[in-house]
Amino acid sequence: MTVATAPGKLVIFGDYAVLEGAPAVATSVDVRARAQVDVTTGHSSVFIDLAGGKAYDFAVEPGARLAWTGDSPEARGAIVAAVIDTCHELLHLRGPLPALRISLNTDAFFTPLGDTAAKLGLGSSAAALVALTGALVNALEISIERESLLNVCHAAHRRFQGGKGSGIDVTAALLGGVIGVRLDSSARFPVAAELEWPAGLLLLPVWSGNSASTPELLSRFADYGARDADGFAHHLRNLTTFAQQADVAWRAGAVAEILSALAGYDNALRALDYDARIGINTAAHERLRGLIEHHGAVYKTSGAGGGDFGIALTDSKEILEAVTVELTRQQFVLLDRSFGVAGLTLAPNE
Repeated sequence: MTVATAPGKLVIFGDYAVLEGAPAVATSVDVRARAQVDVTTGHSSVFIDLAGGKAYDFAVEPGARLAWTGDSPEARGAIVAAVIDTCHELLHLRGPLPALRISLNTDAFFTPLGDTAAKLGLGSSAAALVALTGALVNALEISIERESLLNVCHAAHRRFQGGKGSGIDVTAALLGGVIGVRLDSSARFPVAAELEWPAGLLLLPVWSGNSASTPELLSRFADYGARDADGFAHHLRNLTTFAQQADVAWRAGAVAEILSALAGYDNALRALDYDARIGINTAAHERLRGLIEHHGAVYKTSGAGGGDFGIALTDSKEILEAVTVELTRQQFVLLDRSFGVAGLTLAPNE
């Protein structure tokens, strides 16, 4: 039996603009997805859907894709299919796979909301996919270097998302820590660099109270580029300028310059959203921005926006404490987890 876990992520800057080649920085967060893969002696493989409480049989023939042999888990099984199909394609698995028992657990990425549970926008799908890929490769005793494993995860995630996304969440889930990502037209997959957290930069993530659909927001972003090429180019130039400033300042550990660049990035992102009508900056984000900026901290949405998380940043412990007290009083959910944590972690033969 192999158990693997992988963390979620928070995007610090580069949201949207990274898709057009701008630099981005993200940090892993200690909210982890768990995958378990057992090689069994049976004749059929099974995916155990822990969330739905049901098991689904599947088979994979040499050179073929995963096929559900009974009921299909539909969307719940998409990550499993993407990982296994990509491993067959890129790792050139020979012969039929042994019988497998697979399960995924992303409970940590949900928070209670009334009588239901709401998903926190921390990259749960990417974390689950990375954890499953790592567990599968380990269970099948495939020797692979980390860079090659990262490429397999990127390819599987693209298959899962229909080619959309920057790969930030996959990179953070596998590498962990603080990572810089840039999409390079000469490279098949995102170029990643492991970075340090700048001394003196303080971060407080806060959930907006609403979940968001990243694919839907990215689709609106692409639609805007198709219908107004000039406006799109104008906004992307502004975003890229601030992303580049933030990237240089980050690598130099210049906290004041980082905060200034992130404030500029947030304003540029709001201007894009105003013209493109993507839905990045919701009423909840606007309220959070007002509360946080009132105390002298910088606020920006994190990732695709539309709900999910925003981040407050400052270089003052006193300001951070005042913001924490204010947001707690207003009953917002604060993410009290460690950042920059380890990426993909394997625990074979538990």
